[in-house]
Amino acid sequence: MKRILGGEGPLRKLLEERMKKGPLLKRLREQFFSAASKVYDADRFHVSLLDDIKTAKGLVVIISPFLNKLRVEKFINAKEVKEALGRGIRIVVVTRPPEPKEVSNVDEHKECIKALEDRGIKTITIKEPKLHFKAVIIDNEIIYLGSINPLSIITIKEIPADYMIRFESEALVDEIIENAIGKDVYEQ
Repeated sequence: MKRILGGEGPLRKLLEERMKKGPLLKRLREQFFSAASKVYDADRFHVSLLDDIKTAKGLVVIISPFLNKLRVEKFINAKEVKEALGRGIRIVVVTRPPEPKEVSNVDEHKECIKALEDRGIKTITIKEPKLHFKAVIIDNEIIYLGSINPLSIITIKEIPADYMIRFESEALVDEIIENAIGKDVYEQ
């Protein structure tokens, strides 16, 4: 390293300090993620989500490309959701449009959108790019990411090997909004 950087200049000192801090930063990062993230299967995800909705301060955004009538009914009838809406919490569902090439059961998808809107839950449909991303964002502070369609998965029929990871990180929420969702779409 001395040969490459030639002597004891400021760049060399900076790199040496960074190399000393590397293991410490890695341990801190691991501690943060173990404290600020949890992995959930479908049943535990829904329990955790309702707990977070119960304490939401302003906004819940649910990105669920597909909708299932039983799951949507269970969601809109949950005490935590009703109370959140009663407190003025804004709940927004982002999903695919109810069209043949977008969803397998167009009529059920339409019914779900109507049921959500009838309860005061705003729905936004996105056709292009084809929505496949699954997430829930709460107050721009908490984000669930994974393979569970939040308003579609039913574990009564089957227990899929899907999961959601819950993170508490405004920085991660911002990163996901900008790079995966798109700031323009999110701000709608």
